[in-house]
Amino acid sequence: MAIAHVATEYVFSDFLLKESPEAARYKGIRLELTLDKMVTCIAVGLPLVLISLAFAQEVSVGTQISCFSPSNFSWRQAAYVDAYCWAAVQKQHLTEGPEKGLPLWLHKFFPYILLLVAVCVYIPALFWHLAVAPPLYSDITFILQEFDQSYNRAINLATRLASSQSDTHGSVLDLTDSWFKYPLVEQYLLTKRGSRVLLLRYVLCRVLTLLILLMAVLYLSYYIRLSSQTDEFSCSIRTGILRNSSDVPAAFPCKLVAVGIFQLLSVINVCVYGMLMPVCVYATLVPLRQSHDFLSPFQLLPTLEVMTFDPAWDDLSLFLLLLEANIGQLKSYKCLKVLEMLKRRNEQCDVMLVLQNLGQVKSDITDGKRQVATEPPRPPHNSTEMKELSPLLSAPAGSVRQRSI
Repeated sequence: MAIAHVATEYVFSDFLLKESPEAARYKGIRLELTLDKMVTCIAVGLPLVLISLAFAQEVSVGTQISCFSPSNFSWRQAAYVDAYCWAAVQKQHLTEGPEKGLPLWLHKFFPYILLLVAVCVYIPALFWHLAVAPPLYSDITFILQEFDQSYNRAINLATRLASSQSDTHGSVLDLTDSWFKYPLVEQYLLTKRGSRVLLLRYVLCRVLTLLILLMAVLYLSYYIRLSSQTDEFSCSIRTGILRNSSDVPAAFPCKLVAVGIFQLLSVINVCVYGMLMPVCVYATLVPLRQSHDFLSPFQLLPTLEVMTFDPAWDDLSLFLLLLEANIGQLKSYKCLKVLEMLKRRNEQCDVMLVLQNLGQVKSDITDGKRQVATEPPRPPHNSTEMKELSPLLSAPAGSVRQRSI
């Protein structure tokens, strides 16, 4: 009996999931939903791309301002006028027309304002990674490990049931009672029922992202309106020793060269952010879409209770969404999908019987390999094999005996 019991455990141990090193286990766990990650990547990446285009325009053009100096000015004097007026842009305001008093410094710092927009949009994602992701990683890892362990417990239970068939003193009920004492993973998930700490942080990040996008759209819309009227202005260089110089004109007409490019980049950013705002609103309401259909394969196992969760606005709904996003991390999921397909095709199929048959198939394969290994080798039929064996045939009996030993 003891030999049969050890042999049964050895056969069924081949179906257990192999324990991987702790550093490589669940290495690619996703702690963000796909929709949130998409919003963050687009909202942060787009301003950075536009900044690169703005600086590329500056490198290609070579100057951001063009002032019309008199023809009697040398190139050094004209360069001085351009440099002085460009430095004075941050202090200048539009002094003519119905839009009198609008600032001009927004054109000068437009690329850096886009960089500030990108940093502000990344703040909610940074808060999620620093404040929420570490404990969330521990919870998700624990739940995934328990789901894989439930599959291992089912294999172990099939091993005990197979070994108990030949044991007349054992009882199947005694073997199965210990596997249903405390459904750990279900009870742990139910502890998230009624808790809203994680959900409030999630909603806070989504609302903060939406507000930042809205403020960015409002600012860029204002800049588009501003850029259509403030690309030309008058600049006076009569300061210092040139204050009373009659050779210097009272004002020079200047034009900001890059304003048209900045306006086009602002239109692109406004359009993309305008499309992202409804997506961000939908992402805030995603936890209402609570679904646990992806856990149906695990409900076939006798070591798990039937998991039913009522829809509610709490942390459990967000945990179920994150588990669904990480379902590919489960090593047992593919095995259980096969059992689910068998169960779906034949409703009378017994999962435990299938697991026991898997063990029987494994033992038959092992016995077949042993039988093939014990068959005597066939004699060689061609001259090549005889040539390879001729040194052995011509060797002394003592050396052959030593080799056989």
